[in-house]
Amino acid sequence: MTLQTLLEPLEINHMPLKNRIMFPPMTTGYEARDGSITEQSINFYKRVAEGGASYIVLGDVTPVHTISPTPKLVTDEQIPSFKALADALHEFDCKLGLQVFHPEYDTVAVAELFAKGDMAGARAKLHHDMQHYINEVTGEQLQEILGHITALARRATQAGADAIKVHGDRLVGSLCSPLINQRTDAYGGSFENRTRFARAVVRAIREGSPDICIDYKLPIITEDPQLGRGGLFIDEAVELAKLLEADGVDTFHVGQANHTGNLNDTIPAMGTRPECFMAPYARRIKEAVSVPVSTVGRIMTPEDGARLIEEGVCDFIGLGRPMLCDPDYANKVAAGQADLIRPCIMCNHGCTDTVEATETLNPPAPAGRPGAPAPVPAADAPEPETQAISIPCDCVVIASGTAPVTFDTAALEEHGIKVTLVGDCNGKAADINRAVEEGYLAATAA
Repeated sequence: MTLQTLLEPLEINHMPLKNRIMFPPMTTGYEARDGSITEQSINFYKRVAEGGASYIVLGDVTPVHTISPTPKLVTDEQIPSFKALADALHEFDCKLGLQVFHPEYDTVAVAELFAKGDMAGARAKLHHDMQHYINEVTGEQLQEILGHITALARRATQAGADAIKVHGDRLVGSLCSPLINQRTDAYGGSFENRTRFARAVVRAIREGSPDICIDYKLPIITEDPQLGRGGLFIDEAVELAKLLEADGVDTFHVGQANHTGNLNDTIPAMGTRPECFMAPYARRIKEAVSVPVSTVGRIMTPEDGARLIEEGVCDFIGLGRPMLCDPDYANKVAAGQADLIRPCIMCNHGCTDTVEATETLNPPAPAGRPGAPAPVPAADAPEPETQAISIPCDCVVIASGTAPVTFDTAALEEHGIKVTLVGDCNGKAADINRAVEEGYLAATAA
């Protein structure tokens, strides 16, 4: 096994990649109220591209107006903001994908209720689970959604996006699901009926953009224990993948099915799911199709990622939380410095917990760089004490807490400040003792 595997280029129809490392779709909350891409969002993703990722997917892009705090590509006026993002990523030979999805409520009905001032009615609609919406939405409404997706694909091409990823969970996956779909019309019952809309989505994208790469998230209802509802069990997923490839899908992304009411199913915290837990399912899909396959799911180390590719589980890997923790992940692998990658411990603090609290993600950018938020002191906080230093100088940082200290040593050393990191990240007194023993600190009596 060699980490060079992660750096090999990959040929995907309509979208060649420079390496095998993808930043999968994640919610940030950085978009403008109308869903356009902001400077903060551009800086966030640009930082990941700068770190070496070959493919970044912008999560949860809706083709319709919603009140959801997600990206939206609904009008031509929004195209320039998406193009600015594409251009920023292309500077680093990084491809941009837009993950198209539809929220789990009737967007038109909710907007009308809000316009009438019926807050109770609107809230009732908003609190609907996807299980309710997929059984209520009419065939005519589904056709309208397909038209919106075609329009989004056209706008995505004009914006310079390289791929559209179908969010095969949410509306699409829930219609496919034998656990949720209770319809009795052409979109319910048999496997053919349940997957009818999924296949129509792919054709709608191709109608709007004949040459864009179509990436499809294939959500799997995992077993032992059974987790997820908005997707398919593996045997049916294999059959759907074959049909979707014939319909024009260029690459598949195999992930955990969601809509269980438990976000930990798809973004598992430490100790709750095995490492590389989607590997057996990804292997089944890869064996069934001829196009490249990616997967995610607690791929903890570069060695794990390279092994999955070399053993035929997948062709490239998605690293979400690991590249939030260290956006220079790919560059460090390329430089032969994989041992310097800041490891994600899957604590879900600062990423998943902020999403659940409807806050914004902390960007993977050190303080002071574009994309990093300015600290906001409490109203009654005293003015911080500062002390001037002479440059050049030496600086020592002692690590503590549950994760390594984030310190932009490279930026400081450019200004003549040599930084030494001491510590085993457990916050023990031994760290300070070691610093004293090695001459970084002077021992003083308390």
